[in-house]
Amino acid sequence: MMILVPIRPVILVLGLLSGLVFAGFIGSSLLEGKAPFAMDRGEARHKVVRPDAARTTPENERPHKPTSRAD
Repeated sequence: MMILVPIRPVILVLGLLSGLVFAGFIGSSLLEGKAPFAMDRGEARHKVVRPDAARTTPENERPHKPTSRAD
């Protein structure tokens, strides 16, 4: 037994749904105040990682000398 599916309405519905998802993405980006098609330049990553935490090599560390007090 063969199941016949009309292909034109299926393509029409899928195209309508993908268009609504695309419009929702653009709308939500604009509501958040972001450019919808801007390339990510890494601002989010740089805000999370502190510059001092990235440098953990021994040559960047300074030896801590105890301060002497003259009482």
